[in-house]
Amino acid sequence: MIGERVEHPHYGRGQVLAIYKGGSEWLVRFDNGLRFRRPRREFNGQSEVARAIAPIPVVPAAPLPKSRFGARSLIEALRFGIAPTAHVRELTVGLDKERESLKAALNEAHAKGGAVRAIIGEYGYGKSHLVELTAEEALGRNFLVAATSLDLLELPPHRAFDIYSSLVCSLRYPDSDERGLGPLLEAADARVRNQLAARAALSLEPLQLALTAFAEPRQRKAWQAWLAGGRRTPGMARLVPPGQKFPNLYQVGHNARQMAYLLSGLSVLARLCNYSGLAVLIDEAENYSLLTAQQRPKAGLFFGAVIYAALQERQDRLRDSAFPQHRWRDYPLAYGQGQALFFLFTVTRSDDNLPLEAWLTPEQILELEPHHTPQEIGQFLQTLQGYHAQAYGYEPGERQGQIRRAAAEHLAQGMRMGKLSIRGVVRLAVELYDLLYLYPDYQVTELLEELRQQLY
Repeated sequence: MIGERVEHPHYGRGQVLAIYKGGSEWLVRFDNGLRFRRPRREFNGQSEVARAIAPIPVVPAAPLPKSRFGARSLIEALRFGIAPTAHVRELTVGLDKERESLKAALNEAHAKGGAVRAIIGEYGYGKSHLVELTAEEALGRNFLVAATSLDLLELPPHRAFDIYSSLVCSLRYPDSDERGLGPLLEAADARVRNQLAARAALSLEPLQLALTAFAEPRQRKAWQAWLAGGRRTPGMARLVPPGQKFPNLYQVGHNARQMAYLLSGLSVLARLCNYSGLAVLIDEAENYSLLTAQQRPKAGLFFGAVIYAALQERQDRLRDSAFPQHRWRDYPLAYGQGQALFFLFTVTRSDDNLPLEAWLTPEQILELEPHHTPQEIGQFLQTLQGYHAQAYGYEPGERQGQIRRAAAEHLAQGMRMGKLSIRGVVRLAVELYDLLYLYPDYQVTELLEELRQQLY
């Protein structure tokens, strides 16, 4: 068998160098200089039921940046394994199943009032990329998007008010480049204010009070800052009817219920202002595992409260009674009727993690695994080839084409063997094109052999 001439439907003719797994896999050196270890059944004449593997598809090149400087900036971002926001769609590798789940969740949030997804995976598996991809998908479906990334020092998971504040200050719109609450509050006319009040579960609460203040142009910035950050000015109390207390925003104490209530209310307001709803996206929730034993319960209350606000009676794992009230005022967990709240957060695998299985069903937890195929990685390499060529001002040739076709197989195998994350694939792919550009005499077969030795 070793030394036999064989033919592959995609790579052409070659010679068997070694056999593995009882002869079910062959290591073949092809006449074009490439060398692969492939299943025996893929070669012509080896099995009547064998099917030829799908060739790496040649897809139209993605839109390039408008300038060489823009392309160079994109390549520099990819060196760190990060896809720039403006190119997140065309630089996505695979993730078809996960994207379909997220699209279904956005549809569910709009049609049924709320949906939740948790993304869990190792570092470098694309959690943050999927968050940004979801943001783009949500904006494309006319959702408002509030997104933030947690940090153990600056924005830890147990500080519910700070997370809420960061979310609403980052609020993005599908029809505007503005950020924050201002455009949404300004869009609420008298009709919207009346409809919102009819849906509210409380007679006097922060969102209604801020909208009442926005009916007059004076001090709009101060009211917006208060609703986002909780800082009052002396003149605000005059809008509160006599005999009623000012509805403060609770920055300390058991405030998870109020924060979930406000996020739910903003989703109601978004619907009334002709948006599809509100998508709340929180990245880096794995910082929960680094909290102290005293801090973790408060973090769990916040995440659990927002999950309950999104799903309400369409789930049976969380109980309203499990979330304590603030000492000064009782709040329901959800605003009332007419909401459309989508909640997404990411978690890295850890022994001390958020209790996802106690909160969510398996369908609501997306586990990222290194399942990318050579075809998917080949598409990414083709896109990257165009960016790299524009960034450095050259015309891609046969050497780049061979790398695109052959390296995809090695990189996919490296992921399957646990040697590479998707971030590692991106960074290594940039290095391959760098080497071809910097060293015109670098033989492709030599480069691929070095890559193979590094990964296998």
